Amino acid sequence: MTLRERAEAVLSSDTAIARELLAMADRHVTPAPAVRAGVSTASIRAFVEGQPGWSAGPRSSAEADGRFHVEAVILAHGRPSMLVQRNRIQLPESPELRRRIEATRLRYESRLASVGRVELSGHPRLQQAGTAWIVAENLVVTNAHVAAEFVARDQTHLVFRRAFGNDPMSACVDLREEYVDAGTPEEFEIGVDQVLYLADLTDAQAPDLALLRLAPGQGVSLPPPIPFVEVPLDVGRDIAVVGFPAEDPIGSGSVAVARRLFGGIYGVKRFSPGKIGAMPAGAWAFAHDATTLGGSSGSVVIDLETGGALGVHFAGALERTNYAVRGRYVLDALAAATPMVTVPTMPTRPDSGVEPTPLAPAAAGYSEREGYRADFLGPDQPDAPLPTVVCADDVLEVPWQGEVLRAIPYRHFSVVMSARRRVCYVSAVNIDGRLSVPHLRRRDWRFDPRVPQAQQLAGPVYGNAPRFSRGHMTRREDPAWGQTRADADEGNTDSMHLVNAVPQMQPFNAGIWLRLEDYALQSAREDDQKISVMTGPVLRDDDPVFEQVPIPIEFWKVIVFVHDETGALSVSGYVLSQRGFLPHREAVFGAYETYQVPITTIEQRAGLRFGTLTPLDVFANAPETAARPLLSPDEIRWR
Repeated sequence: MTLRERAEAVLSSDTAIARELLAMADRHVTPAPAVRAGVSTASIRAFVEGQPGWSAGPRSSAEADGRFHVEAVILAHGRPSMLVQRNRIQLPESPELRRRIEATRLRYESRLASVGRVELSGHPRLQQAGTAWIVAENLVVTNAHVAAEFVARDQTHLVFRRAFGNDPMSACVDLREEYVDAGTPEEFEIGVDQVLYLADLTDAQAPDLALLRLAPGQGVSLPPPIPFVEVPLDVGRDIAVVGFPAEDPIGSGSVAVARRLFGGIYGVKRFSPGKIGAMPAGAWAFAHDATTLGGSSGSVVIDLETGGALGVHFAGALERTNYAVRGRYVLDALAAATPMVTVPTMPTRPDSGVEPTPLAPAAAGYSEREGYRADFLGPDQPDAPLPTVVCADDVLEVPWQGEVLRAIPYRHFSVVMSARRRVCYVSAVNIDGRLSVPHLRRRDWRFDPRVPQAQQLAGPVYGNAPRFSRGHMTRREDPAWGQTRADADEGNTDSMHLVNAVPQMQPFNAGIWLRLEDYALQSAREDDQKISVMTGPVLRDDDPVFEQVPIPIEFWKVIVFVHDETGALSVSGYVLSQRGFLPHREAVFGAYETYQVPITTIEQRAGLRFGTLTPLDVFANAPETAARPLLSPDEIRWR
């Protein structure tokens, strides 16, 4: 799109601006950009009205130069880029735009403080990479191509790039960096210490997004996140882009146009109004015509009617249509975010006690453990087998009494281990509510004498905060049942084996996740019901590392029982997203959220296959909108 076409597009999409320019010409009032460029009101009128000559090619270089100035004036008047000073928008000359902004500015002007400039240290050529803005607590969103300036892929992980001399680059987000008439601009720089999400830039279908975690330091208070708003992205809807357009002699297309539009002032916070343009249905981006430059990459696109965020600007130039990632794709990235840059291990704090060495019991008696039973729910029901592990070579094989155990049996439950990670893929338990014995005494943690101790996770990863708890996969109460109290106590004690534990945050087993397990157990007790429960971590290659141990940040659960009304097997799956900061790495964000999800989602994330259970999933055909955080067990779909 040429500059002329861009100016024409502004006038055709914004008839109020076109009428305003004609009215100014009628009153012989010349817009300030026209005064500076030496453009007459007659030339402006001729362009707006589309008089003969404007659509044809210019007859001389002088005429071409004159048209160029007129087109630049139209763009500068109708789509200005306004300075932000002390978080206040410096209003434009256009009465129409002033009216729009004055009518709505209270809804979004407070959001301006949450937008910052991405600044680099150690980069061979860039000091400024783009724009980022606060989208969640201590978390900013920007473009993947912005983050790629200081982050590189290293096999399955991301690392901070290194410059000449092998010194690592670093990045920060300056939430101030406003234009001042004299003196030094104020700064509010917050360091970036982790990348939680980075789109694959080689995939044309991947929205251009990155999520960065900030490290504000003790006592530093950040502005609040800018919330997303769900509104129709109708063509012509009023929006604004807030960011830090930078001088870009190569990418701007015309240095002269950029200088006219930005007054030679670059790299400071600006508010650029515009309108949404047309895009094909189903696209992950939407078009807009706000005035931007290279440093605007990652800017927030704000809806002027509601004041909420609509998306993240990622592409465009002065003489091309601009594009932004739709907000719902940013929310998807938030839900999928995991730490992708490993932060060096923090030094041990004097007060962070390590848990005592586990007990080492004798092997006598372990041959009597029957383990999890697939046919536990009754002869008239389908079996509920253990899931198979996609990465079968990683399943720990335990030689025991002439056979090889791939599922290690305990009283009423079994565990399938990852040899590489030394934690379980799945811990599956049968619960007989009729024989359940509550309130048994807690036992000490212990090694399993059948499993080499080197394959059982212990050591300094566990301890008092900020270390991790040993989090039960099969809960202590669940296998605590039997014909005798001794049988129940053996199930209770067996749950304390290290192979049934995974590092978890200290307050992890709380909220809906805890109530979900209580709901299953209490239902079994009250209804004399049998239930099978499978639980495990999602083991990802990019899990954060503490004390040289990868820490899972997501867990799953599958509950299977015979529904008392339908008489059919009820199979349902759940995922707990630890969207709260891990105490050691603050690797993810938000609060703990439990979702009911299709079994296929768990299969994909955890690398498992549930076989005959998958077609019986009560949530298999649920619409995408149904996958939302559970607020109460009453929201669970059981059939």
